[in-house]
Amino acid sequence: MNKNSKVWRLLIGLFSLVFVLVVSQVATPAQAATNHNGADFTTSASVTNGPDFKHADTIDIQYNLSFGSTPINNGDTITLDFPANLKGKTPGDTFNVTDHDGTVIGTAVVSDTGVVITMNSALEGKTNDKLTLNLATKYRYDDTGEQDVVFPLENNGSSTSQINIVSNQANLSKKGVIQDNGTIKWTILVNRQEIDMKNLDIIDTIGANQELIHGVTVSNAHWNSSTSYTREKPAMTEGTDYNVTYNDNGFDLSFANTVSNLVTIDYYTKVTDPSLIDSGYKFRNNAVMTWGGGSTGGKHSEEANGKVSSSKGNSGSGSGDVNETNEEEDDEDTGTIDVDGGTETDAEEAAREEKEQAATEKETAAKKAAKAKKAAAKKAAAAKATAAKAKKAAAATATQTPGTTTTAKNTKLPQTQEANGQSASVLGVTVFLATLGGAVIRRRF
Repeated sequence: MNKNSKVWRLLIGLFSLVFVLVVSQVATPAQAATNHNGADFTTSASVTNGPDFKHADTIDIQYNLSFGSTPINNGDTITLDFPANLKGKTPGDTFNVTDHDGTVIGTAVVSDTGVVITMNSALEGKTNDKLTLNLATKYRYDDTGEQDVVFPLENNGSSTSQINIVSNQANLSKKGVIQDNGTIKWTILVNRQEIDMKNLDIIDTIGANQELIHGVTVSNAHWNSSTSYTREKPAMTEGTDYNVTYNDNGFDLSFANTVSNLVTIDYYTKVTDPSLIDSGYKFRNNAVMTWGGGSTGGKHSEEANGKVSSSKGNSGSGSGDVNETNEEEDDEDTGTIDVDGGTETDAEEAAREEKEQAATEKETAAKKAAKAKKAAAKKAAAAKATAAKAKKAAAATATQTPGTTTTAKNTKLPQTQEANGQSASVLGVTVFLATLGGAVIRRRF
């Protein structure tokens, strides 16, 4: 009898312990991921290059964030919206955000309108986290002139950088795009301003670590807007419309007749060292265009330098360090959108010409409307900035100190409150059963 009592007491004790452990696991809810609005923690933001930009140019921006005592947990996301008049240069680009020692603390994805960072567990248990993001953008619209780029900051503040969008007056430009098969497609835009060019000649020289693939495609083209163009079909004919001579470093292409419209020249180079493709190495190219001469006077000349890299210009650091570069500015791309890959049917050509005629008639009215809209928007932005500045000055908060945080009320959802109540009830039952078991044992002895 005594032996059986000891066995029963041991079994009841073990059952109570296991039950308490199971209930405690159920009663403790999993940490839900938090979606942070990056503007609530942005201490400063600005355009870091410029101030003059062509529509083609990359506009570099930097955000500095400080989270103070707000914890950053595994799975949390941080969303930062670009200013309204900027867009992501490479939507879809994904890059790692690293700590000062190179540890990956999150992964960022760029879209047309902003960037979303998904954090991992590297910052679990830490406070006073800081984040610096360097992002590559472009101007979103087709207009020119001085523009305000407004960044929202913490405490409903804002920071404004002023840029100046200028027209691209170049007659020649070029860009490169790395292909999946280890080649680079280069595109030269000739006669961008669509002037009369007699005796037009293009000398193209490829850079290091590339090998020219013979064969060029030369096409007449037309502008759809100030930043997009379309090639016309069919392409020009070698030996009739132009002649090309290849050499070890590139080619020399001359046109048979006067060129008065936009022309595209497409060709490919092979990367001779594939390990360079994903290393961030910049592949370069140079083109020189000459025209004129003869009875009309001296020759004219323009030069365009192109470069292409696997790097997208986006980076993030959890250490707050600023990544700087002293690289020279190249004509890194044409600043234009190749919308068709080189095809236009006869029906599309007829429709385009009809549309162009209608667009010409509306152009004057559209420009006036755009100018009025721009003036109104600028006035509204100035009024908003003044009001925000006054509000910020009146607020009795120590925003000058790094690490200032925003504390949110931890209001539980009804489901969470109910679950906690149920957990407490179950836990109470467990304690009662354990106590009852002990009382039964004491009565038996």
